[in-house]
Amino acid sequence: MPSRREFVVMSGTAAVAAAAGCGDGGSPTSSTPASTPAPSASSGPNELRVPLPAVGQTVGATGQLLTPLPLAITRLSDTTVAAVSRICTHEGCTVNLPVASLLTLNCPCHGSRFQVTGQVVNGPAARPLASFATVIVGDQVVVTLPSV
Repeated sequence: MPSRREFVVMSGTAAVAAAAGCGDGGSPTSSTPASTPAPSASSGPNELRVPLPAVGQTVGATGQLLTPLPLAITRLSDTTVAAVSRICTHEGCTVNLPVASLLTLNCPCHGSRFQVTGQVVNGPAARPLASFATVIVGDQVVVTLPSV
């Protein structure tokens, strides 16, 4: 029987994967900067706003689904941002943020590595990290999480 922690992590991972359509091959969306909204940590139950990182930089953030969801948000270019779950698809550990620009997200538990866009670089994980729609609005990134 799994421990309470294992149950919560796996339930949250399953909910994220199901809600985000994990593995559908979709890519994060992006947009060019627009007007700056009033600063806020969140503007809706499924929206998260974070300061726009520099090109190549990955920052951590926390969204809220059934439980808090750790995210990695990477600015890929002037107009493109990727947001992915930091919950490893192998056994639910939290992957580490890259130590340098555009390197991989590494799982400390079993060694899986992921591109900052979520694709598996090497296993044991076989599925990509769940990704979420993003848009650049002024000096913020708006991440849209699925409704649960």
